[in-house]
Amino acid sequence: MELTEDISQITNPELDLNSITVLGIKLGHSRESIPTELISEGPYGGWLHITNGIVIRISEEEPKKIVEFLLKPELLEGLKITREKRIEKRFGTTTSIEKQGGTTFYFYENQKIVVGWDDLNNKLSGVYVGENIVKQTKFRITDVLDKFYEFKSMVPNCNEWNARSLTYNEPRFYRFKQLESLMHAFEIGNDLLKDFQNRNFLNNRSIKDFQSIVDDIEKYVADNEFETNRWERKNEILKDVDRFDMLIQSFMRFSEEMRGLLRFNSGWLETGSVVSRYSIYKTQKLIDNIDLTELNEIESLLGKVLDPKERVFTKSELMKRFNFPDVDLHSIDMDNY
Repeated sequence: MELTEDISQITNPELDLNSITVLGIKLGHSRESIPTELISEGPYGGWLHITNGIVIRISEEEPKKIVEFLLKPELLEGLKITREKRIEKRFGTTTSIEKQGGTTFYFYENQKIVVGWDDLNNKLSGVYVGENIVKQTKFRITDVLDKFYEFKSMVPNCNEWNARSLTYNEPRFYRFKQLESLMHAFEIGNDLLKDFQNRNFLNNRSIKDFQSIVDDIEKYVADNEFETNRWERKNEILKDVDRFDMLIQSFMRFSEEMRGLLRFNSGWLETGSVVSRYSIYKTQKLIDNIDLTELNEIESLLGKVLDPKERVFTKSELMKRFNFPDVDLHSIDMDNY
């Protein structure tokens, strides 16, 4: 079934992607199966530009295979989608909708199709078919930590950690609203200062929620002769939740400071100075060589206390259930730069 002969086939919810060809090319075939004369540009980041508005993504691992097609607007004119609301009329009800960097994506995960809508130019930007590189944003508890550290660096005065104080600063306001939503989703509490920063969420944790930390402490003791000799007298501390408060405080502070270091150069959008570029080069070279193994382990232990259920939420789910703001923070940041 050649897709370019009838592009409307892409809207069929029963379409078997293994049965289609695009200019005779099939998903799963080898990189060498693409006729050389069809390639106009690339590869760029694994993408090959083909004639007639088609881009093909090649897998990174060997053997190199065709894993995705991007059908560009000039190939999609036959769908007659001139308004965004027609996307779901043609493709059906979407799994979720998400704005990312000036594009609104409609996800059809069962069909392995993502439809992109160019918000600036108000038209289709493309349709991704196959092992979709564009994915829904998903949030784990470590993402909550990272968002909290970022917000705290932007709003260091905790007296301003409320919607009223931040109303007229969109980048800060929407980050605060995101955190409110995430705290509700992960059952951390309602107050960013009291429940998160000051760790009142620990009042709702039982000793079993610290089991990963207890296991890690026991491993540390077993590998340390001095601690092993003292273990019997100190063993009772591992049965009292209150004894872990200082440890969680230490882990959170260490995690925050390390993440701040890793974001050291994140404030630069562009620079025309050779001295500034040199500074970024030297500092980033060091940052890129930091071994994050132990930090990831600490944050994993911390995450299991913050969220013992180890949940994952999509942005779409957070929007529907927890009032997560439907905004594109990247665009907001650029507009306010």
